[in-house]
Amino acid sequence: MKLKSFVAGIALAASLTSTASQAETVLKLGTVAPLSSPWGQWAQGVADQIAEMSGGELKIEVIGDAQLGDEQTILRQGMKGRVDLVMVSNIPLSLIGQELDLVSSPFLYDSTEQGSCVAFNHLSEILGPSLQDSGLEPLTWMEVGNYLVFSQEPARTPDALEGQKVRVAATTADELFARRLGAVGVPMGTSDTIPALQTGNVKAAFLPGVFGIAIGTHKVAPHVTVSNHTRLIGTVAVSGRSYKKLSDQEKEWLSAFTEGGTGLSATILGAETALLGQLEGAGVPVAHLTDEEAAAWRAASDGLREELAEQLGPKAVSILEQIEAAKQACGS
Repeated sequence: MKLKSFVAGIALAASLTSTASQAETVLKLGTVAPLSSPWGQWAQGVADQIAEMSGGELKIEVIGDAQLGDEQTILRQGMKGRVDLVMVSNIPLSLIGQELDLVSSPFLYDSTEQGSCVAFNHLSEILGPSLQDSGLEPLTWMEVGNYLVFSQEPARTPDALEGQKVRVAATTADELFARRLGAVGVPMGTSDTIPALQTGNVKAAFLPGVFGIAIGTHKVAPHVTVSNHTRLIGTVAVSGRSYKKLSDQEKEWLSAFTEGGTGLSATILGAETALLGQLEGAGVPVAHLTDEEAAAWRAASDGLREELAEQLGPKAVSILEQIEAAKQACGS
């Protein structure tokens, strides 16, 4: 009898272990962001929060440092269900639909506060259908930060870039704005930017502040203009295929990403200010624009987003109308 009881106990323990193992859900999140970066640390922080809230029933494995490929590759994997969650910048979103380039339009918002309000209170409703049609369920909009101009000569006003080759992202909005400035926009990935500046293939670069400073762009293009001409966002989204398999409780736990989006935004925007201060303290020429200089940059974008929307088609025109309505709702 004792032997039978012992065997039965082992069988019960094995059964319970198997049940616990089956109850645990592990989702993989892919991003190019280094795990040591503010984006990587934020993603891991949310993953830890979800693990704690769920008692270990839902775990997020953050795979950073571009281990799963570049952003376009990661986005495609998410759309196909090969990666459960994706965390990507604005750049690859045109793979879903070129109309998503609209959110990268220069001077789209009247203020930082308005841009944050639109991004976190309205953008999921406006752009969510495009992501859902592509097989992704948006969880939050990811702050990438404001564009700065890194140049080898001072560029306080846009006419300083006339005739110059300027690194831009591979977006229709960036290329169109470069043409408006009379510059030659050269689309290239971020990994190619430093070598291009070193060899003189480009004389300036548009880059988000935190990233541009972190990779040392100011060392090869030492004039930094705080143009803040574009507010860049990305997304954290879950693959539709993975999302359908989750329980209602697991979906609720994933909302930690949604709730944490504004915190990441505050971190990135605060880091921009701090890093610019560090550059100034180190003697790097940082140009904070006068009202007149800022107006010249803004004037260069007059009518650009309407032109871009018309160029991209009816869907883009509708999205722009919705963004403008959201701006009105948010105020200036």
